[in-house]
Amino acid sequence: MDPLTDIFSSMRMRKAKFTTLDATAPWGVASDGDPAIKFVLVVRGSAVLTTRENPHPVSLRAGDVFIIFGNEPYRVIDHKGSLAVDCLDVETLRVGNRIQFGGGGATTTFISGFFEVDRLDARPLLNVLPKLLHVKSEQYRSRAFQSVLELLAAEADAPGLGSDAVVRRLFELLFIHAIRAQQGSTPKRGWLAAVSDRNLALAIEAMHAEPQIAWTVDELAKKAGMSRSAFAARFKDVVGQTPLAYLTEWRIYQAARLIERNADRLSVVARSIGYQSEAAFTKAFRKVMGTVPSEYRKRVSKAYTGSAAGVIDEMREAA
Repeated sequence: MDPLTDIFSSMRMRKAKFTTLDATAPWGVASDGDPAIKFVLVVRGSAVLTTRENPHPVSLRAGDVFIIFGNEPYRVIDHKGSLAVDCLDVETLRVGNRIQFGGGGATTTFISGFFEVDRLDARPLLNVLPKLLHVKSEQYRSRAFQSVLELLAAEADAPGLGSDAVVRRLFELLFIHAIRAQQGSTPKRGWLAAVSDRNLALAIEAMHAEPQIAWTVDELAKKAGMSRSAFAARFKDVVGQTPLAYLTEWRIYQAARLIERNADRLSVVARSIGYQSEAAFTKAFRKVMGTVPSEYRKRVSKAYTGSAAGVIDEMREAA
C-alpha cells in the first residue's frame, strides 16, 4: 500500500457541502479559514487568490482547481483593488445550493465545496501537504481527473437524490487526483516531493508498510539505495524533518487510531507499533499528541459516550 492510499484509507469524512457561486464584477470574498478542507473549481471567468502563507497573487482562470487546508485564511477577488466581503455575509445570499452576488458586471462562476475530516485523521494530511494546492487548467490531467470535474459540475448544476453523498465521494476523488496532478509538477519541497522522489519514496513506503520495525537511518538508506549521509541530508531537506522523526509521527498516529478502535492494553498497542517499552511509547506519544496515552483514551471514551448519548436523546425526541 502506497503512503497516500495508507492515509486516505483511514480518513473519516464527517460531512460535505457544495455551492455554485456566480460572482459579477466587481466582487471579492474573504475567509478567516475554517477546519474543513476547502475546494474551489473555476467554471468560467477569472480571479485572483491570496492566502496568509502565500500573499503573492495567484491568477485563476476557468478550469483551475485550488484546495486549502487547515484554517488557512484566504481572499479571492476579481481583480486587484476590489473589496472583499466576508464569506459569512456572502453565505446569507444562498438560495438552495446557489449564491449570486457582486456588482453586476462580468460573471465568474465557481463550484465551491468543503468536507470535514476527523481531527485525528487530518493530522497526517496537514503535516505532509502544503496549505494550498493549485492545479492549473493547463497542467496535465488524466481522463479520470477531468471526468471527476465534469461530474462535479453536473451535480452542482442539477442536484438530485443523494446529491450530498455523491458530492462527498466526488470530493474525495477530486482530492486524490489533485494531489496526483501536483506530484506531476515535481514540487521541490514537502511530502509530495518526497513521494515523487524515486529513492525517498522507497524509504517512506517501508515505514508506512511496517512501522513496528525498529528502523534505523542506515536501514532506511539501504531501502532508498543511498548512502546514510546522503539519504539523511536529502530526507531532511525535502521533507523538513528527519527520517526517524517522520517515523515517530506515523507510529503515534497509528497508535492513536488503535486506542480509539479497541480496548487493548497500552502495552499491547505500544508493541504493535514498535515500542517494547511502555515508558518510551508514553514519552513519544506525549511529544506528538500533547498528552499521555491513558489520558487520550479517557478523552476518546468521554467524547464517544457524549456522542452516543446525543444520538439516543435525538431518537427519544423523535419518538
